[in-house]
Amino acid sequence: MEGKGKGENLAGLPAAVLNDDLEFWMTRFPAPLKNIPIIHLAIPGSHDTMTYTVERRNDVGPDESAFIRTLSRYCSFVAKPIIYNWSVTQHDDIKQQLNGGIRYLDLRVATKRGTNNIYFLHGLYGAEISKPLLDVIDWLSSHASEVIILDFQHFYDFKEQDHHRLVDKITQIFRGKLCPVSSRFDHLTLQWLVLKRYQVFVIYRNVYARNYANLWPSGLWRTVWPNTVRADELIEFLNIELQSRSLDIAFISQCLLTPDIPYVMKHLCGTLQRDLVSGCQRTILSWINQKYPGRGGLNIVIADFVSDSNFIFSKTVIQSNTKLLHS
Repeated sequence: MEGKGKGENLAGLPAAVLNDDLEFWMTRFPAPLKNIPIIHLAIPGSHDTMTYTVERRNDVGPDESAFIRTLSRYCSFVAKPIIYNWSVTQHDDIKQQLNGGIRYLDLRVATKRGTNNIYFLHGLYGAEISKPLLDVIDWLSSHASEVIILDFQHFYDFKEQDHHRLVDKITQIFRGKLCPVSSRFDHLTLQWLVLKRYQVFVIYRNVYARNYANLWPSGLWRTVWPNTVRADELIEFLNIELQSRSLDIAFISQCLLTPDIPYVMKHLCGTLQRDLVSGCQRTILSWINQKYPGRGGLNIVIADFVSDSNFIFSKTVIQSNTKLLHS
């Protein structure tokens, strides 16, 4: 890499070089790393980012099965707390997550019968989307050299007019900051993005994205779901998928365990955080430490409860970029 000598000196500094200021980690990146395409950097993200807006009393969402929705209709005082305990994946609000180094946001949205609004959800409905998205743009206004990736993963009970309303809102809120779609990522470095004043990527995983120059299609940001409750199966899955990732597009490693109905039924008094996440965290941190970013390497990494242990997840992902300074 050009400027290797300088990079080696930087890499020789204490481990806190990249993670002592999570709020401005991109701003304070060593210069050599600002010239690397973002698909070759390690970037921390949060899984189901907006579940901190979910409340126990909220309606069950259309992302749940018909069986669960029926159960909640007739036995809501029992069903909703259980759904809540296994649906919430983040406790911290969006500004706290961003201040903790998170730069990729995993978003699930749905309409609700009887309203014209769009809501975040996971198991249960969360907040109407406007305030959290306005919180993002407000945060960006005071962090001019930071870049955020918004990944609209799933759309529930959406018609074409709902997509139209959602895209209008995204465009209105993030106007001027949206990075236009490109078939190549070579030029998409932090330095270039700051120069162009682009601070937001919007991934829109629906064919409706084809109508807009600023909505990135799913195919350029590959994400695969481990769908297991076993940490050993998770690691095997992550290794296989990372080894086979495309060299020319972004790649999201989902470092998380997913409870299915049989698992929840065996742990009715449990929670996602206590029964699955706490034991998984050490495993995924070790896995991240063993990996390298760079071409074909670690890229976007997401997890549940990212603020645990003072954002150790963000710190671990960000710090892995120092390995690029040795190359």
